[in-house]
Amino acid sequence: MVTLAAVQARLPWQEAHFVGGHPVLDLTNTVFNRKHPAEDGELLKTPADVLTWCASVGLFEDIPSRADADLPAQVQVVREEVWAVFDALGRGEALPHKAFGALLERAGVGVRTERVQQTGAALDRVNWAAPGAIPAALSLLAVQALFTLPAERVRACGRCGWMFLDSSRGGRRRWCSMSTCGNREKASRHRHSASVV
Repeated sequence: MVTLAAVQARLPWQEAHFVGGHPVLDLTNTVFNRKHPAEDGELLKTPADVLTWCASVGLFEDIPSRADADLPAQVQVVREEVWAVFDALGRGEALPHKAFGALLERAGVGVRTERVQQTGAALDRVNWAAPGAIPAALSLLAVQALFTLPAERVRACGRCGWMFLDSSRGGRRRWCSMSTCGNREKASRHRHSASVV
């Protein structure tokens, strides 16, 4: 049984990549900057990137020895569907039917073919090496998160657009991380106010 435990970042990942508060929100953050996309802002470039990311969020402990070459492209598709759904959720808008339907369908195929089985917050009996198992598992986690995470606490960073679950007491968190975007925004405001004076 695999449970989603605390993040244990494995190279090339660092703890700063995992600020979402939930694996599916962290998945949406596997691009460098959503608000100002960089030309080479993709963080899931290779099968090894995907596998180490999955291990970092606790999907599995032992990294599979092989993965299909198209795994990054498959997971990127899931990521963009998850982003579309949770971005709409965070804004209080209707869920995009196409993206939500694709997640449901992929999760359903994973369950129907017994590649993925979920009990509570745990994924049971997943054949991680099976084609489509990782995208199906991520889709299933996204569907579960959609119905369990508090919608009013899903946010996007005001600076970079990374998504996070606002667990602050007052529910007023604005940045993915105070040590990165929060400090950069404060420095930017300070520079702006100094130039106005």
